[in-house]
Amino acid sequence: MSDVVREYLEGKGLRIRTGVKVEKLTGREGKVAGVELSSGETVAADMVFMNVGVRPNTQLATDIGLEMGRFGIKVNAYQETSDPHILAGGDCVEKINFITGKPTPGQLRGPAVVQGRLAAKRLAGHEIAFPGVLDAGGCKMFDMTIAATGLTEENATREGFTPVSAVVDSRSKHGMIPGMKPWKLKLVFDKNTRKLIGGQIVSQDIAPAREIDAVTAFILGGKTISDLTTFTSACNPDISSEPSAEPITIAAEQALQKVKNG
Repeated sequence: MSDVVREYLEGKGLRIRTGVKVEKLTGREGKVAGVELSSGETVAADMVFMNVGVRPNTQLATDIGLEMGRFGIKVNAYQETSDPHILAGGDCVEKINFITGKPTPGQLRGPAVVQGRLAAKRLAGHEIAFPGVLDAGGCKMFDMTIAATGLTEENATREGFTPVSAVVDSRSKHGMIPGMKPWKLKLVFDKNTRKLIGGQIVSQDIAPAREIDAVTAFILGGKTISDLTTFTSACNPDISSEPSAEPITIAAEQALQKVKNG
């Protein structure tokens, strides 16, 4: 899936470097002039942007003695901290990955909003547990939309799963409708349980990329390969491909054959 994105971006004039590190920035007359890479190459530059990640500000929580996890304040499923009178949510708390059950940063807007609502519901007397995170997200670059949820094949293998994947090329509309744009779906299943554990979408149109939310719902619902072979979309030739070409169903069919054939 990343090869498709890379090819598209390089077609837009971007030069992408992978497998190397930035060793240092070089300058001239008080301004940046280039970037030296671990490969020995120097890339000339007039401006440099650095994305180095974020670290939650947990100073207040530490000062009042709240229990901390690896990635932030430790909370239970109801957003309660080690002090039952204090609730916390958002980027400052440690999340649990829904699939692996392991601690994770999960620093995304969606989980933060839901955790805030759940904290309010807890104060109002409700008991609604936060299910965990799948790190579902997406972005738009030029005319390409990229979305992902759950585990990739690589991460699934690292976490001890035996992944089975399927990739399907689809279209935003029926082939006979003008303005049809291509999109690609990849689903990742666990071979042992046959449950869906991840998915990615690369699309030339925005609307198909929102199908990643359906993938998220299927993961949270514990759906299996067999379950998804019966999935049907709300079909209309101008807003989706034909029923026989629903990509989630086709991906499940492909995965079913892979599992059957060993």
